[in-house]
Amino acid sequence: MHRYTARAVLRPTPKGLPVPPVPATPDDLRAWLLAASERGVEVAVVGPAALALASGTPLPTGLPWTILASGPAQKCPETPQDWPMQLRTVETEPFAHALLQHLAAEPVRAWAVAVGAGGEIVDSTGGLADAAEGRLGLRSDLRKFVQGNPRHILDLAVWAAQSGLKPPIEAVRAAQRDAGNVLSLDRALWCERFGTVLLGEFAGTGLRFLHEAMVLQLMVPEVVAMIDFHKGCPVHHKDIWDHTLQVIEKCPYSPAVRWAALMHDTGKVWTRTVNKQGKVHFFRHEEMGASLMEGVAGRFHLDPELRDRVVYVIANHARANVYTTDWTDSAVRRLIRDMGPHLQDVIAFSQSDFTTKRAWRIAEVRSLAEELNARIPRIAEEDAKVPPLPKGLGHTVMQATGLGPGPWLGQVVAWLEAEVEAGRVEPLLSSEAYLEIVQRERAELLQVNPQDVRRRRPRAT
Repeated sequence: MHRYTARAVLRPTPKGLPVPPVPATPDDLRAWLLAASERGVEVAVVGPAALALASGTPLPTGLPWTILASGPAQKCPETPQDWPMQLRTVETEPFAHALLQHLAAEPVRAWAVAVGAGGEIVDSTGGLADAAEGRLGLRSDLRKFVQGNPRHILDLAVWAAQSGLKPPIEAVRAAQRDAGNVLSLDRALWCERFGTVLLGEFAGTGLRFLHEAMVLQLMVPEVVAMIDFHKGCPVHHKDIWDHTLQVIEKCPYSPAVRWAALMHDTGKVWTRTVNKQGKVHFFRHEEMGASLMEGVAGRFHLDPELRDRVVYVIANHARANVYTTDWTDSAVRRLIRDMGPHLQDVIAFSQSDFTTKRAWRIAEVRSLAEELNARIPRIAEEDAKVPPLPKGLGHTVMQATGLGPGPWLGQVVAWLEAEVEAGRVEPLLSSEAYLEIVQRERAELLQVNPQDVRRRRPRAT
């Protein structure tokens, strides 16, 4: 039986960064349906969300929860703003007829399912059986659906990536016969359909289908080169293709981060070396992968801004992975400065770039990620503050008193900072103004024992 995995909903914002997870559960959705029914509205959830409710699996992520309702939408209960729900209303025909029409238009049999407010299930095409077998079946003949229309091959990949269901062997064979025709498709369609596959909750299922259909080889040969690459090495190393698929599905629903996940290890195919000690290395594979991504971006006609984000993440994805708890604030500050506008993309990717099954290592990675995420905004906030005292204040005080540096100078500065914080002294005055305030109100701070003053060492001539 096909198993669904649970994951919080992380829909891309216009900039491609994830938004907070939707807290809704299947019980929340059922309660909404029941509340609508109690208001006299005929209502049913259809499509992927209905399949989840009917089969007792978690609600799908990255896809809308489509609700069909009779009458005006105003009669329905209020929908939480962050629910990924689409409400479609029927006003001019019997609700049961409109529901069956809607299901008949659904090409994927497993999604031609509806669940009513009372829990009743409508499954007229055997969609639940398809889902139980992990099979992506269509209402139409699969071979005819694919034959002569390479766009439909990409549609199958999208549906596989969104549902986790595998297209059957007849669909694979039909796609193989027409695979070459994918090269005639518009590159804007390539970009849109392939990008949708990458954003699928089960992106690995869609990508595996494209490989079996001999389409991935034509679109992204750089990625196909990773498949079984580990088998050609006399020294064992991990399967980077399997690792890549796992990382993609762990990444947030961000086009930039998911493209980076797909391509981040492609450079290893061209940089693998084995030293005399039998150790495998992939020196500078990040830079090679970034270079390969530039070619892929051109082939897919990716938006230049998206291309630059992806290339940067691939080239720098190892930076955040080396974070440890003993990093100083200066080291974190350097990471923030170096990454600039790409910081969130790099952090989001780095937190997904691990596939270990060891519980202690998973806990360690998550703990370090949480710590780094907490330190970055704190340090950024501190750096954004304007210092209340001007630079060069210490030099002005020493020049006026003729004294050298020492603890006494720190006491002068500390008193001024306390006075500014308390609101008794204005911030951002000149060094001379602050010197006058000290001389007038705390002159004793300037009456320093010569023993408390460190002598400056003479400069070497």
